[in-house]
Amino acid sequence: MAGFIYFGVALHGHVNPSLGLIKALVERGETVYYYSGEEFRSKIESAGAVFKSYRDLVDIGVYQGNGIDALLVFADFILGKSRMIIDRFLAEIKALAPDCIIHDAFCQWGRELARILNIPGVSVFANFAFIDEMAERDPQFFLENILRAADHPLYRKYTDHAAIVRKILDKLAGVLSAKYGLTDLNVLNDIFGSKEKLNILFTSRQFQLYSEAFDDSYLFIGPFIYHGATAVPFPYEKLDGRPLIYLALGTIFNEQTAIYQNCLAAFGNTDRQVVMAIGNKVEPESLGEIPANFIVGAFVPQLEILKRAAVFITHGGANSINESICCTVPMVVAPQAFDQFMGAIMVEKAGAGIYIGKNETDGAGLTAAVEKILADQTYRENTARIKESFETAGGLEKATAAIYAYIGPSG
Repeated sequence: MAGFIYFGVALHGHVNPSLGLIKALVERGETVYYYSGEEFRSKIESAGAVFKSYRDLVDIGVYQGNGIDALLVFADFILGKSRMIIDRFLAEIKALAPDCIIHDAFCQWGRELARILNIPGVSVFANFAFIDEMAERDPQFFLENILRAADHPLYRKYTDHAAIVRKILDKLAGVLSAKYGLTDLNVLNDIFGSKEKLNILFTSRQFQLYSEAFDDSYLFIGPFIYHGATAVPFPYEKLDGRPLIYLALGTIFNEQTAIYQNCLAAFGNTDRQVVMAIGNKVEPESLGEIPANFIVGAFVPQLEILKRAAVFITHGGANSINESICCTVPMVVAPQAFDQFMGAIMVEKAGAGIYIGKNETDGAGLTAAVEKILADQTYRENTARIKESFETAGGLEKATAAIYAYIGPSG
């Protein structure tokens, strides 16, 4: 049997989607060594993998800045961490003697270690994929929605968006290549996608934007929904059958007191019932009086609430969007950062919800979006259509078959 190493990103939105693939490999008799942060040890071990710690070398932080700066800072972060991890773990990885390295698309060190050891590497997209070929097909989309550069002087001055994109990416590639001694660097595919000969996406081609940009090396298998082993207490008896609105903004950018207060103002003391998860960064007392038709907690059992919800107000993270679709719940998406903007556009383009900008998250904006979804059954029908595309994408069986075919008979 083959031995696998998995390099992950120590964030819930990256660990959770990977666990199904890990469990599927373990059930086939494989040994999988999974590198992540200590806080995810129990989750990873419950999937059957052997947990291996990064030893605090990979802490993903939050950078506030415009899109071009953020792209450079994050790319530099990934390459810098890659050097550190390879230096620290190369001997350990050699001793484990894996037949294949599977890695999160952000874990560029996984691709480099596979190259150094001359073994197959597989890239896994836990988040929404954006590749260089997408930027080529629609440079305006890239500038406005990925870089968030609509106000950048270059964007305002020049109408040749394709030229602007290439100039930006070539400039970033030049800076990073000079710093790290790289050649022929493609910033999007080599750093943020860690492109391999086999790349696995936890979505369907039908839901993916610009799916025609993805060549045959990209395998769409649909999402894996993680069911946590630890039950989160919740007063289900208080749910009384009124249309249920669920609001949650993820685990990173959830310190959004204004949005929570706007939701309280919009739906307080109405004929709607609202469950609101506010995370552990916001004190409930800071929100003021909680109306009787609200249930507010730091964390709630999201999948169980979604099974009962009529609409989900979300930040647009891949996990949340996939879980909402799998529960056939249309969404109001208020993205905060990074690929969440693309997630919001994917939802709106699929007709599975409404994308609202920061200026639309006041009480009036939230009310208008929610009531539009509740009044139009088409949103739920479109969500069901995308759910069906997930279910027919091939799943974990398709992924493991592709991995074994890729490794070959020696694996």
